[in-house]
Amino acid sequence: MGEWVKVGSAPNETTVLLMEGLLKDAGVPSLIQRSAGFDVPDFLAAGPRDLLVPELDYEYARQLLEDTIGLGSWTP
Repeated sequence: MGEWVKVGSAPNETTVLLMEGLLKDAGVPSLIQRSAGFDVPDFLAAGPRDLLVPELDYEYARQLLEDTIGLGSWTP
């Protein structure tokens, strides 16, 4: 599948789950991880999250997220 790359970020878990769902519906695999510096379990659903996709799916995933929910600054 190749290397996983960051396709976007979200300010909290709820928003990144929405993004992940859009990708899943389009058949794009993804991973969610806490952003650097925020890997503290006490944050629960708060704190920023990064959304990763396989490198081969990056362009399609980025375009899908931009077109669907207008991520603006949430995409790199």
